[in-house]
Amino acid sequence: MPKTELEFLSAVLIVSDNAEHLAAFYRDKLGVPLRPEQHGETLLHWGCQLGDIHFAIHPRQNFDRDPNAGVGAIKLAFMVFDLDTYLRSLKDQGIEPLYKPEQSGALRMTAVRDPDGNFIELTELGPSWFESLRKRREEGVTVVDRWDQHQRSPTVG
Repeated sequence: MPKTELEFLSAVLIVSDNAEHLAAFYRDKLGVPLRPEQHGETLLHWGCQLGDIHFAIHPRQNFDRDPNAGVGAIKLAFMVFDLDTYLRSLKDQGIEPLYKPEQSGALRMTAVRDPDGNFIELTELGPSWFESLRKRREEGVTVVDRWDQHQRSPTVG
């Protein structure tokens, strides 16, 4: 039997009762490069690639097959290279952090809330984090490398 396990996070989808307003906050205030998307039977929503992750904001109606889909409490964490500069740009837009940036090991973080009340952590990662990512890449632990390995693996039925 082929090895089956979760390999990577592929997407983060936020469901909102006011998806357009929420997308505008992420795009215009936080700087997430969201673009309008519509495919298949879905209603207009907003999405983009953040690193290897697809990030999207959908209206609740796009998930009518799942009666439990809805607006829920989520916590997102976005990485920035310079937290202090980023926070100054948010302050210029009237967005204050929930608490002063805190040091935690190799990272600094604070948080804001989006218009739906979701907790958004803003993280400045230190050099050790990037060294661990570099090591994973050298070991072939990227989504593309893992896909290539999967394609070369013999399938056992």
